[in-house]
Amino acid sequence: MHRTQNPQSQSQGGCYRQWTSLLTSAALSHAANIDIEVTCRIAKASSAFGRLCPTVWERRGISQATKLKVYRAVVLTTLLYACETWTVYRRHARQLNHFHMTCLRRILRIRWQDKIPDTEVLSRASLPSLYTLLMSAQTRWAGHVIRMPDKRIPKQLLFGELSTGKRSHGGQRKRYKDTLKASLKLFGIDTTTWESLAHNRPAWRSLIHKGSKLSKQGASLKHNTSACCASPKLPAQRLQCLHMSAQHVPGHLVPELS
Repeated sequence: MHRTQNPQSQSQGGCYRQWTSLLTSAALSHAANIDIEVTCRIAKASSAFGRLCPTVWERRGISQATKLKVYRAVVLTTLLYACETWTVYRRHARQLNHFHMTCLRRILRIRWQDKIPDTEVLSRASLPSLYTLLMSAQTRWAGHVIRMPDKRIPKQLLFGELSTGKRSHGGQRKRYKDTLKASLKLFGIDTTTWESLAHNRPAWRSLIHKGSKLSKQGASLKHNTSACCASPKLPAQRLQCLHMSAQHVPGHLVPELS
């Protein structure tokens, strides 16, 4: 087992120190978060994507379906290595999803000038968003842990609690259980009975599959609703005329722009 220590930062007084342990290709931080791990994952996935540019992504003779299969087999597996055990914050998911969408747009040759939304890009690629991939991986892993014998360490860590101490008042650090509970809710799985449901492996995988579809439909509906509810924009010339005319009208008589 290979382990290296890499000092990240240290104050002049020596009172604060943060270092990272690289353990079996995963970054573990004393800060108890995955900030460094997400950065490393994106860097390694970006390197893998860049190496395949001249041979796969930019080759005209390779179909898009084949390119997407290579992307899923090489880049996505590198990006989401060990994501089943991550305690994901919103900032982490946004970073990962931004990289995911950037890669897909380049593979599909979609420019930002085309103004194609992410939902359409995912539909063309027949791939879910990174949010759905993360939730699917974590719920699958939770099912594996539930079916493990009680003596297994992963199961003891998932259900174990500290015998002493308590959480302080105010904002708390997110726990893995919090991330898992949020994923179960978004997938439409009952958080009170999910443990008994996970014992049936085929039924559990079916629930995850249905939940991922539900998540994709919810994202698409949210995008369509926001697009329909967006207020119409007035032409720039009309806005300028209204602004200039409003300068010479008393405040209580100025018409509202709607």
